[in-house]
Amino acid sequence: MEVQIFSRAQICNQEYFADFCRFLLYNGIMIHILFGLLDWLIFLILLSVLILLFVWMWGNIRAKVPFVGVPNRTLKDIEKALLLKEGSVVYDLGCGDGRVLFYLSKNNPKIKYIGIENSMFPFILASVENWWHKKINKLDNIKIIKADFFKVDLSNATHIFTYLYPNVMDDLLPKFDKEIKEGTRLVSASFHFTNKREINEIDLKRGRYKLAKKIYVYEF
Repeated sequence: MEVQIFSRAQICNQEYFADFCRFLLYNGIMIHILFGLLDWLIFLILLSVLILLFVWMWGNIRAKVPFVGVPNRTLKDIEKALLLKEGSVVYDLGCGDGRVLFYLSKNNPKIKYIGIENSMFPFILASVENWWHKKINKLDNIKIIKADFFKVDLSNATHIFTYLYPNVMDDLLPKFDKEIKEGTRLVSASFHFTNKREINEIDLKRGRYKLAKKIYVYEF
């Protein structure tokens, strides 16, 4: 039998090649695992988006008013119309993502704000934003409540903001007349009561197809 003798260099080369093969195998397995994890991550992200979309759609179906935020460009005008002062208690009925409350809170920090939202998706948005608002602006004057505003006691309100359909406004009027105290100021974007006259109608001079072209001001 012939015995093959390898030199030290050949042995080193063979060991290097074996190590290199193991390296490739290990990295191939790791790359495969990473791509598998990436696929799962993409799947989970898409699933989360679909769940949020479903929650949003289901909330809109159940709600009397779908989630449509008031345009940011109207926030300054809403603040002017409310005539806030220290010690005011402001309710936003159907507050959505809470943009009105957060804007008012930054400019008027010595006021209490309560947002009422019954749809899950905007309630989550408002709650997350409120957590961030507290952390960044060091303000703890906003409370977001998930509830039907028809069932919420408004007797301590001094100011109310609404961005609701006319039929919902009219349905709320008996509650307002019965519950809120004299002198309470209500500001409504876009829509007005059928059976109550506003004390002021403010034309914001926005484009024909823009939302919230007018603001209606009421006092009770």
